[in-house]
Amino acid sequence: MRRFFVLMLVCFAVTMTMAAQGTASTTASAAAATGSLPDAKAYSADEFPPWMNSTRRFEIITLGVFPFALFYTRAAFDLYRFVDNNFEGSYAPWPFKNELSYKPTDDEQIRSLLVAGGLAVLFASGDALIQYLQNRNR
Repeated sequence: MRRFFVLMLVCFAVTMTMAAQGTASTTASAAAATGSLPDAKAYSADEFPPWMNSTRRFEIITLGVFPFALFYTRAAFDLYRFVDNNFEGSYAPWPFKNELSYKPTDDEQIRSLLVAGGLAVLFASGDALIQYLQNRNR
């Protein structure tokens, strides 16, 4: 019964969101037809301070590297566990796992997330340092 109410609540929220988007787009298209919307302009190079552009670049690189870092971190953890347990089949790394393979604990999962996050921040910090040194020499 609880699942039914949760499902109904989700359906209601999705329907209301779609209805609100439809109303907003209808209002926007009506305003555009009457010419009451201001013209959109592209951002200029000096619109944002340099530190804000650097911070945005740092954020983009960190979030972009994170999935790759997580994949390779988990692969490395799996391989380490396999070697540490004398190549026992139940500890086989990712592509060779099956339903009887070792399941990482919550602590191991959290550790792999933290290591991947640290690697992503380290990678973005390296890029920020390179950018800083290049801009300093100009």
